[in-house]
Amino acid sequence: MTLRKILELGLINGDMEIWVRDPKMRILVHGDWERVLVLEYLDSKLKCFTWYEDDLYIDLKDEVTLI
Repeated sequence: MTLRKILELGLINGDMEIWVRDPKMRILVHGDWERVLVLEYLDSKLKCFTWYEDDLYIDLKDEVTLI
């Protein structure tokens, strides 16, 4: 699964804050779904994702270079 697929399924609304984390749980970026830095991870493979209140936590499957 990818972040793009989550968007296509309509699981993200405009009020959500998205947190993208690497496999070691380090935060790579956060912001709303329109933020350019979040969009850079649209096609990254996901290990899992979790909702908490109005936040969506995306855990990437593979290690990436920190921005």
